[in-house]
Amino acid sequence: MTVLSIQRRAMGRPPTLHTSYRQTFRLWRGKEWAWLLAGITVAVLWPFIVNAFWLHLSNLALIAVVATVGLNLLSGNARLVSLGQAAFLAVGGFAAGILGAQHGFPFWVCLLTAAVAGALVGILVGVPSLRLKVVYVAITTLALHFAITTMVSIYQVEAVRAHGIVMPIPDLGFVKLGDSRPWFYFLLVVTVLVILAALNIQRSYLGRRWIAVADHEVAARSAGINIAGAKLWAFAISSAIVSLAGALGAYYEGVLTAETYDIQLAIVYLAMIIVGGVGSVLGSVLGAVLLTLLPYMLDFAMKAGGIALSGGSLNGIHSIAYGALILLFLLFEPLGLAAIWYRIRNAGMLWPLKYTPLEAKR
Repeated sequence: MTVLSIQRRAMGRPPTLHTSYRQTFRLWRGKEWAWLLAGITVAVLWPFIVNAFWLHLSNLALIAVVATVGLNLLSGNARLVSLGQAAFLAVGGFAAGILGAQHGFPFWVCLLTAAVAGALVGILVGVPSLRLKVVYVAITTLALHFAITTMVSIYQVEAVRAHGIVMPIPDLGFVKLGDSRPWFYFLLVVTVLVILAALNIQRSYLGRRWIAVADHEVAARSAGINIAGAKLWAFAISSAIVSLAGALGAYYEGVLTAETYDIQLAIVYLAMIIVGGVGSVLGSVLGAVLLTLLPYMLDFAMKAGGIALSGGSLNGIHSIAYGALILLFLLFEPLGLAAIWYRIRNAGMLWPLKYTPLEAKR
């Protein structure tokens, strides 16, 4: 062993410098176990730390994370811009409402059926999108939004003949989800499973096919990739996850109404992936949490400043805030909150050195 090799071994290499594909695609990179243990501890104690209001917001944020992770697989990794996420939420919500509330099916059957229904609708939308470019795919999903929301509105008026469907309390067999605290633990487990699934999909052959097709369809086709199959899988998986979030949201809210799934909801979810970071699972989490809390933070700030506005004016302020965030992040930080976090993390890992790591992101 030469002196130079001994010096190199003593100095080590930067933690962000990867020398193999195994290092690039692995999920656990050393010190994550300490963070995982700390996260589990905080999650277990969280319902006992916060009050009922913040626990309710935490549950809403977890549902939003599930939907945003699913949307980011389609619009982030496959780069098929979708404006129909509110429609997929409605598909999942009304599938669970019809089976669970009106026909008495078990909770688990309703969740599975909602995901399958969302996947089928996603494939139905994906087929005509195979021959369309990005902008026209967005228009197709926007048309889907109005078609689905109109259908569920007609069903609510003609079949339900009420202002909404009252959802039953989910029964897991060993516990009933009748309170925010058991809901938090259940939603936390579902969210973690969805995040792990999304991370592994991104690392898999399927996820890399999506990226290859998004980068250059002709080159991907010449490499033997089935373009149509890759896009349909992206629509199916993304739609299934979003519809699952819709079913969870319907059960959690307790009342299912068609008015919930308006175009503003679709814009909010699109803002979540733009603000958080397009194509990033971490960005999906950060964007969903921030924009779920944003309306309540704005209301608190205006109340603290002595500004009294009506409900309609508050909704307008919220919409302005969503639009402003989208514009600011597109102009000044296109990679979203995830990129900001990566820079902070790398600065801490490389301190006191000051150089740009060769590999900064997963």
